Amino acid sequence: MKSDAMKNLKKLVKARNKSLISLAVELEVSQEAVSQYISGKIKPKTATVIKMAQILNTTTDYLLGLTANPNPSDFTLSEEENTLITNYRKLNNIEKVKLEAYLQAMVDFKSN
Repeated sequence: MKSDAMKNLKKLVKARNKSLISLAVELEVSQEAVSQYISGKIKPKTATVIKMAQILNTTTDYLLGLTANPNPSDFTLSEEENTLITNYRKLNNIEKVKLEAYLQAMVDFKSN
């Protein structure tokens, strides 16, 4: 990753009101690793960059310094949608399956 990408990561962590600890927990890495990503001392693995983009609601291109836009125009979510995604990510796999089935049932019921 380029140093620009590290600046982008630092900007996003601040903009999303994330602590380094919470980001580290979600990435399943140490807080020290996140600090080193930001400082440019170490480069995260590709899978970690992808997970970072998901957690921070941005693109890998932004994290990699390939674009200056952290929010792609075709991927703008409302605050309610972001909250739903954040809450969904807190569920375990069984709870996710149940929620997905419930949501599908609601969509099916509405279309009938």
